Amino acid sequence: MQLSDIELMRRVADGDQQAFAMLLGRHSKMVLNLVYRIVLSRDDAEDLCQEVFERLWKQAPEWRDDAKLTTWLYRVANNLALNFRQRVQQRLVVDDNLVESIVDTAAPEPIVNAGDNALVFDALKSLPDNQRAAMAFRFYQDVSVKDIATIMGLSAKAVESLISRAKQQLRTRLGGRE
Repeated sequence: MQLSDIELMRRVADGDQQAFAMLLGRHSKMVLNLVYRIVLSRDDAEDLCQEVFERLWKQAPEWRDDAKLTTWLYRVANNLALNFRQRVQQRLVVDDNLVESIVDTAAPEPIVNAGDNALVFDALKSLPDNQRAAMAFRFYQDVSVKDIATIMGLSAKAVESLISRAKQQLRTRLGGRE
């Protein structure tokens, strides 16, 4: 029987490193992928993912059982990634899967070749950080609009607006019609 996140968090609060390792194994890929979609650098995403789980370890003793762990992880990951983007603009790495996803998301019919990384990457970089984050949650992590609103501290309507504006900007930048 697999232990729930709540039970693992109780154990982590007591200093159980094995329980922490189980949570790390269960959720680190999700956090890493989300952070990468926001900061667009694999190395930086790995560092930020590590920071998310360091915070989880440190805050475990204050954990409330009524909180949903994935929502907490998403919120911390989002905040760290957005703060990082605002502080530092380091080297940028293009991921072919990201490019293909952006092309697929931006338009019903691809308007650019997924191999045209520079164009797609520039379009993605041009999005405001909060729009890129909303897109990452919705299309890469398949998080509901309601949950994105909770994570980002916005209304569901504001999240829908962010996603809509991001799609419109990507279509425009990639040569589609508004």
